Amino acid sequence: MERKYESMIIIRPDLAEKEFQEIFDKITKKIDSLGGKTLETKVWAKDREFCYPIRSRGAEKKKFNKGLFWLIEFILDTEKLPQLKETIRLEERILRNIIIRRG
Repeated sequence: MERKYESMIIIRPDLAEKEFQEIFDKITKKIDSLGGKTLETKVWAKDREFCYPIRSRGAEKKKFNKGLFWLIEFILDTEKLPQLKETIRLEERILRNIIIRRG
């Protein structure tokens, strides 16, 4: 059963514009490969400060006080959502993310 979802992804602020685009393309291509459809994507805030520092995942343990907030709306089958979550989880340049069901 397909549902509409919205995701807020926080990306490390120290990356180049090319790397931001690489992450955007990776996530949208994964949605497409799973049979979903990307409805809208936008950079919600660039270099927005956090209330507290967030530590990056992976081998490099750095703390960040800012991040790029990326909002994406998409339609995806409920059974394929765990595969998308796994792709996002394995991307070390993503600091935090949340996926919620819309409507």
